[in-house]
Amino acid sequence: MGEFPTYSFDWQLREHAHVVRLLMQERLGSGIWRVMRWAVVIILALATVLAVASALLGDFGSALRLGPLVILVGGMTFWFETWTGWIRAWQIRRMDPATLHPLSLALEETGLRVITKAAETHLKWEGLHKVRETPDLFMFYYSPRIAYYLPKRAVRGHDGIDAVRDLIKERLPSEVPYQEG
Repeated sequence: MGEFPTYSFDWQLREHAHVVRLLMQERLGSGIWRVMRWAVVIILALATVLAVASALLGDFGSALRLGPLVILVGGMTFWFETWTGWIRAWQIRRMDPATLHPLSLALEETGLRVITKAAETHLKWEGLHKVRETPDLFMFYYSPRIAYYLPKRAVRGHDGIDAVRDLIKERLPSEVPYQEG
């Protein structure tokens, strides 16, 4: 067995919040979550129409009570993934001392090795749910909702990113999807 690349990086709050937001978008974009999200949007649209109609008909009291509620719920709905990402990242930073030390990911023959100051985890290529590449990172899902990530900032240069992409695609079994975007 030859030497396989290992990439080290410092944990960043903003980056972790971004990863959680991406995971939330995937989760809320499918199944019952998608239906619930559209139901909230429809209810907000109807409430907005009702508030505007009340104001136009001279019932300013109803419009003033309903308007702020529509704005508050609409804002919470629109920013839900972002807020969730930041809150979760803040919790991780507070509770996990590994965030204070460099993290390393090694792309090995048999899988991905995640190394922190406190623990080491090995994920087999065939055990991955999928791998997703975004403009900023590579995400290694070991379940539909949970992923380790390798920030591209930890990889040197465009050629290095191409080499990582090629290595992942070469090692990844055909049944494990590789998604770009």
